[in-house]
Amino acid sequence: MAERRPRLGQVSASEWRFVVVLGLLALAITSIPYVVGAALSTPERAFGGFVYAVDDGYSYLAKMRQGAEGSWLFHIVFTPEPHPGTLLFPFHLVLGKLAALLASSDLTAMMVCVYQAARLVFGFGLVLTLYRFLAAFTERVLVRRVGWLMTVFGGGLGWLLLVLGGREWLGSLPLDFILPEGYTFLVLYGFPHIALARSLLLWGLLFLLDAWQLFPRRYDEDEESPSRPQRAAAIAGILWLAMGLIVSFYVAVAWAVAGAMWLAKTIRERRVLWRSVGMTALAGLLSAPIVVYSAIVFSSDDVYATWFAQNLISSPHPLHYLAAFGVPLILAMPAVGDVWRDRERPTWALVAWVAAIPVLVYLPVNVQRRLVEGAQVALSLLAALGVCRLQAKGWKHRTVVNAVLSLVFITYALMVVGNSLQLLGQPAPVYRNQAELVALDWLGERVESDDVVLASYETGNYLPARVGARSFIGLGPEPVDFAGKEELVERCFDATADDSWRRDLLERYGVDFVFRGPFERQLGEYDPRQAPFLRLIYESAGYEVYEVEAIEP
Repeated sequence: MAERRPRLGQVSASEWRFVVVLGLLALAITSIPYVVGAALSTPERAFGGFVYAVDDGYSYLAKMRQGAEGSWLFHIVFTPEPHPGTLLFPFHLVLGKLAALLASSDLTAMMVCVYQAARLVFGFGLVLTLYRFLAAFTERVLVRRVGWLMTVFGGGLGWLLLVLGGREWLGSLPLDFILPEGYTFLVLYGFPHIALARSLLLWGLLFLLDAWQLFPRRYDEDEESPSRPQRAAAIAGILWLAMGLIVSFYVAVAWAVAGAMWLAKTIRERRVLWRSVGMTALAGLLSAPIVVYSAIVFSSDDVYATWFAQNLISSPHPLHYLAAFGVPLILAMPAVGDVWRDRERPTWALVAWVAAIPVLVYLPVNVQRRLVEGAQVALSLLAALGVCRLQAKGWKHRTVVNAVLSLVFITYALMVVGNSLQLLGQPAPVYRNQAELVALDWLGERVESDDVVLASYETGNYLPARVGARSFIGLGPEPVDFAGKEELVERCFDATADDSWRRDLLERYGVDFVFRGPFERQLGEYDPRQAPFLRLIYESAGYEVYEVEAIEP
């Protein structure tokens, strides 16, 4: 029976059933560790709600709490320095407001539930978007399905590096374990904001290519409307503007990808395509305000500028990218020539996207490796075309291709199983002591939003998720001078430090409370009771809270 080929962009009911069933399966698989984590909670040890990128997860809860407590502007809660509120992170602020509406008593628990619900909802939206995006570039259902499966479930050869003892090979962890921009499975696993942002990126690209009239069938019913390309370009710009409100630099990724596609189109047609330039400029102008705003925020305020400078996410050695994407790249090679010569389909645009990645990920910017955002989608479709081409040559080729293809599905099977097994030991920071939560909840009832609490990093990174106050130190790039503050915290809990130095430290940074528990005791044996400027206001089950009091010099 011949393979059924719908039109470009057309998706049949049977295809949608395929996507819905397997998409729900993917979300169920990514939820297994969370279910295991919650089930293993005990009265003494509480599950914090995250199993992957746990410190980042707690920072998202801290942002949600700001929204839950009434704020529409974001403040950095992991540094004591004063700074203005900004329009950053509206996604998490809105989730926090939703949690506040739904919470009856335990706001933190409701925030975790809302976050996980958002992960499932926006993750499901992403898996649908991915298939619709792939369908715009090929009529072949088998190619669509293979490309979608590789995008949703596929990883790299990171599992092999771990097996061979290369956990820190060439100075970096394998990318398929740490780079959600590179792998959809990681997005589904823990990042609802990236799921929504990627959906907006892909829909924006579809509308822009539509504005370039690369999908002529869309205009069959409205060929006399000269404004339709402009409307499509405008929609692309609006979608990217919304995307930029979630992750601002993704707008620059969209511009770069659009530029690479335009350059490829120009090379193919051997002339400057001014109409496409105009459509792209329209989309770019409409999405530019959030880029301009972000640039102003990160350049005009010292606190935000320091955060930006410290947020270094550099690309590793190029061999890491080969380990991460080498398998689909090899599988794509047999199809690249035919795709580039194809005059009926816009699949060549995906070649341009993939070709731009080696340039993007080594640009002299601080978020290098995150600029790979979305490229897995393009590469997976090209790989799927190569797979189907090779499989058509006979069973021997089919066996080899299937064996190679299977390599990309191992990483995340191992990750889900491994994360689930690790939970058996109730490790920190995934689990928190119940006594700690009681102490933090007690403190949360007595603080103001601009109060500063000094504690160890382990406590400080979680504290703003549960307490509506600022932490002296927390998530890596956000505190001003993270390394310096880490040293100050260690010295503060060191019994050999002088009390006069300690008092000056607390006054200089406007610290209002000092929190002391097991993590802080690991830093030193200092007993805050002896300080005349620290008043014990809470003590229970090994946790203490001290209020900083002004004293006469």
